[in-house]
Amino acid sequence: MTPFPLVPVLLALHVLSVVLWIGGVGFVTTVLLPALSQLPATERFGVFVELERRFGAQARILVIIAGATGADLLIRLHWVGLLGHAQGWWLDAMIALWSLFALMLFVLEPGFLHRRFIVLAQQDGERARRLLLRSHRVLLALAMVVILGAVLGAHGVAWPL
Repeated sequence: MTPFPLVPVLLALHVLSVVLWIGGVGFVTTVLLPALSQLPATERFGVFVELERRFGAQARILVIIAGATGADLLIRLHWVGLLGHAQGWWLDAMIALWSLFALMLFVLEPGFLHRRFIVLAQQDGERARRLLLRSHRVLLALAMVVILGAVLGAHGVAWPL
């Protein structure tokens, strides 16, 4: 009997969680936040908070899955030795990006960013929307670079090319 192929299953779960998580960031960045400018100013905040609440809950679960499967894969594939070395920069980048999102979702946002955003949105809703859009664009750009580097690095392609 062939043993259960755990590494491919972990990899599939890891990729699926990252696709849904970063895809959600992409949707918020390229569709939701720009579309809010079309709503009356008095409705923007309520719509954003409701949609963000739903996606935020999903994002937290996806980040946990991506982190757990990524850590397990790091060990099972014996890639720990690549950490901190030039050829493993993509692993360091994935861990850094994951850490940034985990910090935002589990510490900074519930700790104080959400309350500060509420105050800013009540004072100047359009400024709050632009600030969110700018920060999401930066996060999405970082994620795209890391994903590109991770796919290339995991397949033995040196970066930069």
